[in-house]
Amino acid sequence: MTTPQPQPFDAANDLLAETPAQLLTALIETPAGQRLALTVRTASTTLTVLLGAADAKAWAATLAQAAGAMSSSGLIVATVNGNGKAG
Repeated sequence: MTTPQPQPFDAANDLLAETPAQLLTALIETPAGQRLALTVRTASTTLTVLLGAADAKAWAATLAQAAGAMSSSGLIVATVNGNGKAG
């Protein structure tokens, strides 16, 4: 049995809207080895994650796949999985 994936955003959030954002990356040395520090900054939030090489490549592939699915208007084109749900 697989665990259902959580929705990527809270559709009930009235504050959900496009906002200026920055994506910053830097390679840093940690006690566990080199990591990619990936930071997303908005007017109200800063989120940073430290990724190992394999995770950084997986995140990059996920972003590239999502960007490739976008229409020219900037909307993501939904696909329907075999279970009838968008994904």
